[in-house]
Amino acid sequence: PCRKAEIEMSCDEGSPDPPVLKVFNRWLLFEAVSRADKRALDGLLQYLQSNEKRLTDEEFKEPSTGKTCLPKALLNLHSGHNDTIPMLMDIAEQTGNLREFINTPFRDVYYRGQTALHIAIERRCKQYVELLVEKGADVHAQARGRFFQPREEGGYFYFGELPLSLAACTNQPDMVHYLTENSHKAADLRRQDSRGNTVLHALVHIADNTRDNTRFVTKMYDLLLIKCAKPYPDCNLENVLNNDGMSPLMMAAKLGKIGVFQHIIRREIKDEEARHLSRKFKDWAYGPVYSSLYDLSSLETCGEEVSVLEILVYNSRIENRHEMLAVEPINELLRAKWQKFAAVTFYISVFSYLATMIIFTLVAYYRPSTGTPPYAYNSTQDKVRLAGEIITVASGVFFFTTNVNYTSTSACRKTVCFGTQNHSFFLLSSLYLSGIEAYVSVMVFALALGWMNTLYFTRGLKLTGTYSIMIQKILIKDLFRFLLVYVLFMIGYASALVSLLKICPEKNICNGTCPKYPECRDTNTFSEFLLDLFKLTIGIGELDEMLKGAQYPVVFLILLVTYIILTFVLLLNMLIALMGETVGQVSKESKQIWKLQWATTILDIERSFPVCLRKSFRVGEMVTVGKGLDGTPDKRWCFRVDEVKWSHWNQNLGIINEDPGQKDLYEQTQGGRGLRRGR
Repeated sequence: PCRKAEIEMSCDEGSPDPPVLKVFNRWLLFEAVSRADKRALDGLLQYLQSNEKRLTDEEFKEPSTGKTCLPKALLNLHSGHNDTIPMLMDIAEQTGNLREFINTPFRDVYYRGQTALHIAIERRCKQYVELLVEKGADVHAQARGRFFQPREEGGYFYFGELPLSLAACTNQPDMVHYLTENSHKAADLRRQDSRGNTVLHALVHIADNTRDNTRFVTKMYDLLLIKCAKPYPDCNLENVLNNDGMSPLMMAAKLGKIGVFQHIIRREIKDEEARHLSRKFKDWAYGPVYSSLYDLSSLETCGEEVSVLEILVYNSRIENRHEMLAVEPINELLRAKWQKFAAVTFYISVFSYLATMIIFTLVAYYRPSTGTPPYAYNSTQDKVRLAGEIITVASGVFFFTTNVNYTSTSACRKTVCFGTQNHSFFLLSSLYLSGIEAYVSVMVFALALGWMNTLYFTRGLKLTGTYSIMIQKILIKDLFRFLLVYVLFMIGYASALVSLLKICPEKNICNGTCPKYPECRDTNTFSEFLLDLFKLTIGIGELDEMLKGAQYPVVFLILLVTYIILTFVLLLNMLIALMGETVGQVSKESKQIWKLQWATTILDIERSFPVCLRKSFRVGEMVTVGKGLDGTPDKRWCFRVDEVKWSHWNQNLGIINEDPGQKDLYEQTQGGRGLRRGR
């Protein structure tokens, strides 16, 4: 045994100790990068190489999110730095999976798709963004998790999913320049996210109409628009549509982003290389007076496609749409439409509709009282009545055919009332020709509804238009809520009070002298009692009659008094108070509300025309505003607005015509040359 021990000792003394490898797991790795402790990562490379492991293995990822140590390090910066980040990337490069390590996305529902590049941009760390891009980061990675969805969909911050959009929406112009101009992998400005939105759509979405937000959003918007036009001259980023068929301008109108909306439609770029991106051009100037030309592309409504003007007028969800309609050139555009065709058409429609309703009223009043329909047309009076019936039905057919395009949209509320009236005309005609006398009930309903629809035409005048809006708001808002509560009260009290009435004896017992309501109750008592309760509410009911058949008069009387207090005293007075409040609110905004109704009337008239007629009534003029990128004349359909600005004088302004007040087209006065500066 001693000999054996000596041999073992001599062997141990002759061989060196094997190196002891430090063992790493996810907890140790995350703890080290969170503290930015580089020394705690000593031996990590040897551990990975000896065990043939990588930093992207599942054992080094957070189980719930799939987060690796790189995003963990970026989320734990100390004074904007974390020295473990370059070290981790060197280790990943030596283990042969650097690109995979950098681009590993989050996989949970909340942060799905987010990468280290997104985090570095959000943390505003340009040095790490540059490092990630140099090492192969995907500049088009899309963060689609629930957190990155719009707030109305349960998210928190929607920025367009792409790293470039995130940099733009967080107001980092230096980051935007680097992402789009770096020599490693530049971000494509035309790239769209899963919703089809470009970076311009994302900027419009985050706008909130505050001064500071509008200032940075519009500045970033122009920066990206001009930047995209240089490498991609054939692509106007502002014309790209998302999955909903919306351009950035349409989205601004739909979401009520008035600051961005006003900037886009009034954008005037003086840089010659990007002048074609302007939507506003100065035709001539004299002192403080300017004649401006506004590009009407996507604003005008002469085609079949949805326009910005229609979005503003018909989308009732836009709370500030009356303010957006006051933005130039929208306000003057509507005024020009009214003067050119809408006013005449509107007044013709008013007189035509009134004449039709008068004829319909006479037809209904002088209908035959004997015989069965269809009635014979023998006398002169019958033939005149036949002509009136034909005119009435023809007017319904005409309105239906000219407004059939409204059925696919929620654009025009009048279609509900007018459409109901037209359908009642068709039903009335069918019943009349079928010989069914019930046509009379449909006829009187159509007659009453037809005269009620004349309220639509009151919007042509400011005074009557505001009054009709008050009536509509009271009916929809106040009266509906009152009726809902009132019906519940009435049904509840009727059920209780009818149960207290005595049951009427059967007819075979009382020999034809059976008592009836209100002395007792039978199968029809409930409906009759509801009518009596309604009479009590408006103050014309009789308590004595209702108490005749009560088994317990005291209880019956207590319930009736309670009902009267709740309905006649409480609910009716609440209705009066609410109606007064509604009238007060409408009165404060009467001008804006009437403007909106006036604009709706104009577009209603325009949409009733066929496309060929719309183009003939189109306001504006075709103007050559300069040269396109290929040197050809840049012709656009523009609308002229004369403006006065005392704070800006005619100095270093890009104008089209050097002679003030000149109305000729550019090619006639300039011979196709470029824009001139000064006067």
